[in-house]
Amino acid sequence: MKVTARHQYTASVEDIYAFFASETTVNDKYEALGSRKFRIKDLTTGPDTLTIDSRREVPVGDEIPAMLKKFAGEWNRVRQRENWNKNSDGSYSCKLRIDIDGVPVKINGDMTLQPEENGCVNIVDIEINSSVPLVGKALAEFVGQNTEQQMESEYQYIRSTSEK
Repeated sequence: MKVTARHQYTASVEDIYAFFASETTVNDKYEALGSRKFRIKDLTTGPDTLTIDSRREVPVGDEIPAMLKKFAGEWNRVRQRENWNKNSDGSYSCKLRIDIDGVPVKINGDMTLQPEENGCVNIVDIEINSSVPLVGKALAEFVGQNTEQQMESEYQYIRSTSEK
């Protein structure tokens, strides 16, 4: 399943990138969105690079289909890795990987944060796959729907805190 989004901000590309690079703001974001036990295992910055390796627990919710319940508990542990690079045109590119403990899906994606006339835009493309026989497609679709909801919640949070 493919998940895409285009998140417009009135804040500058540098301000949104700084948000992504701050342990404090990212922690506050996940806490506000209902995650728990957030921690950054690695945050490495260079002149034009950023690497983040984080962990958190996210609530699954009640809407999980019965046939998929064996893959998810009440809370799922998530590992998210982002590798950002600044491009010569002032934009930033990110390779993203998300692993959910005990859930047999592969989540990989790309983000491009680029300046625009009145702020910036973050273009997100995520691919979710599962090779589990019989239920893999349903599992990928369920994770994809949750990913879309999470991305929208994160977008609204970032907009509300960065565009004051």
